[in-house]
Amino acid sequence: MGDVGGDGNPHPEVLRNENPALVTNVFSTGVEVIQTYGWFLLAGVLLLLYLRKKFQASWDKMQKSREEESYKKYDVGVAQSRLEAMEQSRQRMQEQLNAQAEEYAEKQRKKEEEKRKQKIEDWDRHLEGKGYRSKYKPNEDGGEASGFQGKPKPKKPLRQTDYNPLMGGSSSGTYRPARRGGAGGGG
Repeated sequence: MGDVGGDGNPHPEVLRNENPALVTNVFSTGVEVIQTYGWFLLAGVLLLLYLRKKFQASWDKMQKSREEESYKKYDVGVAQSRLEAMEQSRQRMQEQLNAQAEEYAEKQRKKEEEKRKQKIEDWDRHLEGKGYRSKYKPNEDGGEASGFQGKPKPKKPLRQTDYNPLMGGSSSGTYRPARRGGAGGGG
């Protein structure tokens, strides 16, 4: 038939929680408070919002005056000396930057002067029939150009000489184009 409990009843015992959870207690207590004092709580919240809106302007003025008072507490001499120190530091950094820029400009002028002299020398050589200067820079240890040091190195071929990609590989599934020619039949 059905399940039989320990005392012979055909239905099992109903389990009851002897100690309800704390959350349930808190929730039910909160609901009871709202049911009992709901209108008073609503009126209190509305009153607080109204008072906040009404006194917000005066609160802001009070905060602003407090900030101004704290700002006035600073010594004017200390603030002035800080500003002067910052200005002197900026001037030093600007002088360093100007010196670096001047040095860089001087190097650039020297490079341009070297290039100009080199072009003039090349043109003079050209007019004398000696040709233009070599594009290779000479080595420090010897007088020969760095591009010509005995035999030129043999170049590595781009592909193996026995390989032709158009001929296909050695596998049996390679493609071979059809023969050219007219119709294959006689007629």
